[in-house]
Amino acid sequence: MSRRSKFTIEFDKRYGDKIPNRKLSTLAKYFKIKKSLIQDVFNRGVGAYNTNPTSVRKSVSSAEQWSYARLYKFILNVENKRQNKPYPTGRGHDSDVVEKA
Repeated sequence: MSRRSKFTIEFDKRYGDKIPNRKLSTLAKYFKIKKSLIQDVFNRGVGAYNTNPTSVRKSVSSAEQWSYARLYKFILNVENKRQNKPYPTGRGHDSDVVEKA
């Protein structure tokens, strides 16, 4: 059994039953974020997985799995920003895309 990302766990706690499926288009509509921004963050996750495979946990079995965890972190950051809550802005947190959303 693979270990789940803390961002995936937090996302499931907040929105698990409310979202009918986890397709990118559904997530974009539900959270009112442009699909192009959702796709950009997903593609960044795929790129990060492919360019740095030694830093990926052994429990992560695919680029898509890594990308969804990154996407969930992005959505949580966008929601925190909308609620004027603090969110991480350092390197690797997609804060430039959070600002656009």
